[in-house]
Amino acid sequence: MLKRILITVAAVVVVLGTFFVVTLYHYPKAQIASATHQPAPDFTLLDAEGKPFTLSTQRGHKVVLYFYRGYW
Repeated sequence: MLKRILITVAAVVVVLGTFFVVTLYHYPKAQIASATHQPAPDFTLLDAEGKPFTLSTQRGHKVVLYFYRGYW
């Protein structure tokens, strides 16, 4: 009886381990080319206060863009 339980537990561990390895290490590659050291395309969005923000007005300055999905 104990042997059957140990075999079942071992089989579950192997199956779950395989699932996690496949899930963690086989993500699809990005479909866009690297844009390192390339200027970002110009865009206009509303900022947190509802005012328009245009990227081209910030040329020559360092800009950090932070996108969030909503107010959770």
